[in-house]
Amino acid sequence: MKTFWRSGAAAVVWAGVLLQFWLMVHGRPPAEAAHAAVRFLSFFTVLSNIAVGTLLAAPVLAANRPLGRWAQRAGTRVAVGVYIAITAGIYHALLAGLWRPTGLQLGADVLLHTVTPALFLADFLAFPPGEAARWGSAWKALVFPLAYGAWSLAHGAVTGFYPYPFLDVGKRGYGAVLATMLLMGAGFYALTLALTGLQHLQRRLTRRRRTPISA
Repeated sequence: MKTFWRSGAAAVVWAGVLLQFWLMVHGRPPAEAAHAAVRFLSFFTVLSNIAVGTLLAAPVLAANRPLGRWAQRAGTRVAVGVYIAITAGIYHALLAGLWRPTGLQLGADVLLHTVTPALFLADFLAFPPGEAARWGSAWKALVFPLAYGAWSLAHGAVTGFYPYPFLDVGKRGYGAVLATMLLMGAGFYALTLALTGLQHLQRRLTRRRRTPISA
């Protein structure tokens, strides 16, 4: 059941990622397509969806290999759960009203921001790992967002392209952007602690179900 579920879920997630990539590069000359590919990989939404697609597919395709074992670790699942939850939350709260996609772009939009988060949440709840993530390791989930923020500012300084309005230094200035990033970092950390706590709760409940009741 788990293999069937993850195979189907991974296929859906990767379909959304590949559709968005095709929409961004299709019909462009090679040089423009290369720039579009860089921009494609500059969106946190895309990177978090790739992470989810990898975590769902790796246990099926490489269960006994390092990637498959990494994908099933409690800390890995918590971190990716945080990333995709932040993706969905920020998009639906702040960004969805800024545009009105139609056609295939609407399909990609729904897959990336709604379907993928829902699929990973279902997987997170239905198939908890054998262990729970360590409280002291929660800070590790901040490494990727920190690297992403640094890349976004550096890339934007060179090209003038910022993937999200709240990261646009040209319009908001470095002070406001850095304050936003600090606030978001606190949100990442708080959600990491929440999902870590959920894993510990799942583990306790599983132990209770498996513990025989003495007469």
